[in-house]
Amino acid sequence: MSDIVVTLGAHVLDILGRYVTHIPEGQGSVLLDEIRLAPAGSAAGTAVGLAKLGLAVATVGAVGDDALGDVLIRALSGFGVDTTHVVRKPGVQTSASILPIRPNGDRPALHAIGANAVYSIDDVPWQLIESAAHLHLGGNDSMRGLGRDGAPQILRRARDGGATTSMDILSEGSPKLLAILKPCLPFVDWFMPNADQACKLTETSTPEQAAIQLLLFGVGGVVLTMGDDGSLLTTARERVHLPAHNIDVVDTSGCGDAYCAGFIRALGLGWAPAECMKLGNAAAALVAQGLGSDAGIRDLDHTLRFMRETPLRSS
Repeated sequence: MSDIVVTLGAHVLDILGRYVTHIPEGQGSVLLDEIRLAPAGSAAGTAVGLAKLGLAVATVGAVGDDALGDVLIRALSGFGVDTTHVVRKPGVQTSASILPIRPNGDRPALHAIGANAVYSIDDVPWQLIESAAHLHLGGNDSMRGLGRDGAPQILRRARDGGATTSMDILSEGSPKLLAILKPCLPFVDWFMPNADQACKLTETSTPEQAAIQLLLFGVGGVVLTMGDDGSLLTTARERVHLPAHNIDVVDTSGCGDAYCAGFIRALGLGWAPAECMKLGNAAAALVAQGLGSDAGIRDLDHTLRFMRETPLRSS
C-alpha cells in the first residue's frame, strides 16, 4: 500500500461571480466585485484541499477535450494534484457550473454535467485504487457511466487493498438515489454528505434521524455538515456535534469538500474521529471566507493555527 490519497469522482470547473443580487432583464448588465474560475466537484475540490494540507494526492475522473478541461487540469496540477488519471473524453464538454454568489454566501448553480456522466468502469486505474492509503469517492451520483455496480466495486477493491474510504455526493439527495447508494455503504468508513442531502436521502426530518438511518445500511460512520450549525458525527458508539467557526462568510462553494479534506487529513495524522471534525471544520471555514472552492486554505500549519485560535459560534 502506498501513501497516496486518491479522490475519484466529479471534476467541475466553476465560474463564480460576486455579489449577485438579481439577474438583469433582457440585455441588461450589472457590475460585480469579482469573477474567477476554480477547480471544483466532490473529487477535484477535495483533492485541492488535501494537497494544500500536505498530502500526496491523485485525482481520478473525466474532463472533456475542450478549453475548460485544459483550464481545470492546469489548475489542479498547479496545486500539486496528480492528474495523470484524469481521462479526456473527446467530443464531450468538461463539467462546469456558473455560480452567482449572493451577498449571504448562498450559491445557486447553473450546471452542465458534461464528461462526469461518461466516465466508465473501463476508465478506472485499478492499480492506483488498490494501492491507495485512502480513497475518497466524491460525486459518483453524477457518474452514470459507472452503472449500479461500478462504485461498490471501486470501494471494495480499495478496502481489500487496505485503504480507508470516504464518500460524498453531489446532487440534492432523494430516496431513489439512496437505493443506488446502498450497495456502496458497507464499503464506506465515513459517509460525509450535508445534512439536507442526508435528510432527503432517508426521508427524515432531522440530521440525527438521518444519520441513524444511514448507519443501518452498513456505513462505518456518518459525518453531516450543517452550515452555520457546524457538523454532526454519528457512529455506533458516539454522537458528537461541533459548532461552526464564527466567521464572515463570503461564499459557501466547496465548503463541504474542504471539510472532507480536513477530516481525511486528520485521519491520516491518527486523530480520533471527534478531533478530525475540528480540522474539517477549520478547512471549511477558511474556504468560506474567499471566492471559490480553492480559496482560504494555505497549508496544514496555517489551518491548525486557525482551528486553535478562531472561536466557535455559540451553540
